[in-house]
Amino acid sequence: MQNVMGKIALSGIILLVIGALSYGVYRLYTESTVLSAIVVDLRAKLETTEKNLAEVTQNSVSLLDALSAEQQKAGFLQEQANTFASAVQRLTGTVTTLEKLTKTDPELLIKYSKVYFLNEHYMPEKLTVIPKELTLNAKEEYFHARALTYLETMLKDAKSAGAELLLVSAFRSFETQNDIKSKYKVTYGTGANTFSAEQGYSEHQLGTTVDFTTPVLGATFEKFDTTTPYFWLTENAYKYGFILSYPKGNSYYIYEPWHWRFVGVELAGKLHTENKHFYDMDQRELNSYLVKIFD
Repeated sequence: MQNVMGKIALSGIILLVIGALSYGVYRLYTESTVLSAIVVDLRAKLETTEKNLAEVTQNSVSLLDALSAEQQKAGFLQEQANTFASAVQRLTGTVTTLEKLTKTDPELLIKYSKVYFLNEHYMPEKLTVIPKELTLNAKEEYFHARALTYLETMLKDAKSAGAELLLVSAFRSFETQNDIKSKYKVTYGTGANTFSAEQGYSEHQLGTTVDFTTPVLGATFEKFDTTTPYFWLTENAYKYGFILSYPKGNSYYIYEPWHWRFVGVELAGKLHTENKHFYDMDQRELNSYLVKIFD
């Protein structure tokens, strides 16, 4: 009887063990199934993420390509804009130059002495009276209005430097030059042609030319080139736009150290620096300085 009971108890224990094992296996199976499902889901999500990442990467590359293309386009457009701006600037400069030229007397840099003729109807665009304290014997003389400031400043600076200058003659009309030349011919005959221009060929008719003297020399200024004012002019006149028209050895008239012509600071500076003379330059080159004659 005891053996039977023992067997029954053992069988119960075995059943309990088997049940527990079965339950454990079931639990493992269930959990394994759930984990498998989770793994599958994670793999699916991973694949989706990888696809999205690939798309994003592709889009990024496309965006970078597009950005690079836009940058190149922007660079090209900027270059074009700069080119256009430069063209506009050049055009504006050209328009300004043309406008200045239309307002500037084209005769002012012409080589007149025995070369070009200035007709009897010519008059400078605007003449103004030179202050009488700057002229010999307070004689009324006229000068080109747009160049008068240069003349006044030069004479003021010369006086401050101990080289006082006075004007003997400035603007002369066609008729006045004719009268002067006629008087010279009576006195000197054909010899007058060596020092006096015919009407229409005189620089004085431009209103930008003057004859200088000193308070000591007065009306007798043939020895002007021995004076301090003359040497001051040779060193400084170009700074104010004035040049000596007829230096020694010129082929037009006798040496006239008293005769100075306003041609603008830039041209006068070039002639001084390069040790050249106005009448030795080509007329086309001279004309290129006309636009800046009053600058």
